[in-house]
Amino acid sequence: MSSPVQTVLSQTLCFDVLLKMMATGIHHLAVERGGQVIGVITSHDIMLLQGHSPYYLLKEIRSQSQIVGLYPLAQKIPEVIRGLIGEGAKAGNITQMIAILNDHILGRMLTLLEKEMGAPPVSYCWLLLGSEGRREQTFKTDQDNAIIYADPGDAAQKQAAETYFKAFAAKAIDHLVNCGYPLCPGEIMATNPLWCQPLTIWKKYFDHWVAEPDPQELLNATIFFDFRAGFGEVNLAEELRTHLNRTITGKDLFLFHLARQCLDSRVPLSFFNNFIVEKDGEHKNRLDIKRQGLTPFVNFARVLSLKFGVKETNTLARLKALMEGEQIQRELWSMASEAYELQMQQRLVHQLKQIEAGIMPDNHIDPADLSELERRMLKDAFTVIERLFGVLARMYPVP
Repeated sequence: MSSPVQTVLSQTLCFDVLLKMMATGIHHLAVERGGQVIGVITSHDIMLLQGHSPYYLLKEIRSQSQIVGLYPLAQKIPEVIRGLIGEGAKAGNITQMIAILNDHILGRMLTLLEKEMGAPPVSYCWLLLGSEGRREQTFKTDQDNAIIYADPGDAAQKQAAETYFKAFAAKAIDHLVNCGYPLCPGEIMATNPLWCQPLTIWKKYFDHWVAEPDPQELLNATIFFDFRAGFGEVNLAEELRTHLNRTITGKDLFLFHLARQCLDSRVPLSFFNNFIVEKDGEHKNRLDIKRQGLTPFVNFARVLSLKFGVKETNTLARLKALMEGEQIQRELWSMASEAYELQMQQRLVHQLKQIEAGIMPDNHIDPADLSELERRMLKDAFTVIERLFGVLARMYPVP
């Protein structure tokens, strides 16, 4: 058995136990009460409780010996998530579950691809960016990825690495498309030569963005600041994160531009506390819950995390780390976390309804489709954005 013994408290929710099992790969957890082990819970116990068990799907993914076998399994993820929403799981836990399942699809696919192509000439790490990097995917997730690899030792190894990873990325991206993950319209993928580079080049990218923060270029580069290791040599991603945090220290101009970009967005409520919706076009009378509602929370958490060296990428985890480090007040953390989760829950429910109706999921919600209570709660969530903006405006006032 694994050592030290992994335990869960007796009052822990079954769903949280499931998340821990899937994240750690441990199938048996000791149940603890008052410092004493009183029993054991197994993955089989949890699977018996669920018809479409995430753990059962995880086992299927891990057991695949052919990449094509992953294609239909990836398509089962929405069905699993549908069950979790129906059971009333919290939005933050649901997005964690989606990330875990997506990560295992990716990890198994790349493992099999390595066997097919042979070992790479240098170690590498598949980076996940944007919402994937934050573990905040929903039913609608484009690919946002990159490759960082160890600096080659000589010209021959450099050429070998470029050749290998070009072919590797092309095959991997194609397989991900077949698994149901659409291409990134902005080509922020490992197939783009810009985003398939050795560690030294990646460090130079971030050095440039931080040292010369052109507002328009920074707007396009923001997605890269939420990177995390998806597969491979995790130390490469950790070294890049450490370099980034060290580089940002004292770079107030960079943080100023990042903060002002956040403040450029508008709270989606009018002076009379009505929702600001599209006036015409395809999404008339709807609001974009991602861009108008969730993104300000994401941006706020990113700016302060970069400022204070927080290594977390998930928005809720960043907010908690900032509260624990006393960079934000506990009251603001509580309000922001609740407001963010409420919006994410409504986004997930909206997208699930679209999928069940045979419609491609999007982020455009019609307030008229919500109950009176849901509308009031959503308005309350939007008012928290003003609080976040107030914090940033005091930190980075316009000269």
